[in-house]
Amino acid sequence: MGDQKSERPERPRGEVEILPPEDRNGPWGDAVYSTKRFGTVKIVRLGPVGGALLGLGFFGLITLGFLFLSGVMLLLLPIAGVLTLGAVLSGVLANPFKRLR
Repeated sequence: MGDQKSERPERPRGEVEILPPEDRNGPWGDAVYSTKRFGTVKIVRLGPVGGALLGLGFFGLITLGFLFLSGVMLLLLPIAGVLTLGAVLSGVLANPFKRLR
C-alpha cells in the first residue's frame, strides 16, 4: 500500500547549527532599537495599568468615531426627507396619462 521510501526513516542531510544570541549593548537587550529617523525606540511589556489605559484610549477613539458617524446621519436625514418629498410630489403632480417616449 505505501511507498518503500515512506516506510524507511529519513536520514539527516546535515548537522543542525545552533547560533548563540547576539550580544546587545545596554540592559534592555532586544527591546531597544536605534534608527536614523526616529532615534532610539524602547519596546517594553505592558503592565496592568498600561493595558487598562490603552484599552480606555481605544474605547475613547471608538466612541468618538461613533459620535461622528451618528452626527453625519443626523445631517443626512433632512436631505433624505427632502428627496423623498420631491419624489412623492413628482408622482402626485405628474400626469398619469402622459405617454412615455
